[in-house]
Amino acid sequence: MHPTRLPSRLGVVLASTSLMLAILTSALVAASNIEVGAAAAVTSHASKSAFCAANDTIDKAAANVTTNAAFLAVLKSHASQLKILQENAPSGSLGQLAQQVVKGADTAIAANDANDLNNLPDGSAIDTYCGVDGNGQPLPAYFNTGTKTTFCKTFITLWGAVQNATSQADVLTVIVAHKSLVTELASELSTLPSSIKTTATTGIDNVQKAISEKSAKLLGGGYGNLVALYCGQNE
Repeated sequence: MHPTRLPSRLGVVLASTSLMLAILTSALVAASNIEVGAAAAVTSHASKSAFCAANDTIDKAAANVTTNAAFLAVLKSHASQLKILQENAPSGSLGQLAQQVVKGADTAIAANDANDLNNLPDGSAIDTYCGVDGNGQPLPAYFNTGTKTTFCKTFITLWGAVQNATSQADVLTVIVAHKSLVTELASELSTLPSSIKTTATTGIDNVQKAISEKSAKLLGGGYGNLVALYCGQNE
């Protein structure tokens, strides 16, 4: 689940202005207030299908969330799903991550403080484990297939540069500062498979127009999220 879709679900072409929420939502997906140390006792009867069903339900409920407060409201209204996540967390490092996210979510709910959600760890690995993106939708067949390509190496560099942006205006500023990377991505579009080529081309075209016209309004459409999936980034 990706709570950070608020200012940050990377919904802008190469990186959504909702960057921070995207990281947040993916983290919250593992919610419940059990201690990490108790995970081992629970996992002996853990059910991946139950765990992922609860995760997907929360993801879908938070798909249009744009603020931490709204995401906190979603968590409060999905207490039963949080309980299921708690009882069915997998073993190992992923289970520990889930427990940490759960504990953080419970802390925010108990304190009724949406700001506590900013302290959650990145839980995107949970969505990947369940085979979905931050909206609870199935990952595309091309997920992670372009990781080793030159295009993705360039894309991820730009993607990382916008991680601290909290508005479209900020994203535009970062992109302008990395204009050479955008130009490089445009030159590599011809190397992409048909499954992602059209999406990536539209996204890069919009970014180039945003740069030339100095208009943050052109940064939108969620193209960046789709390209990120191709490059193995489940934000």
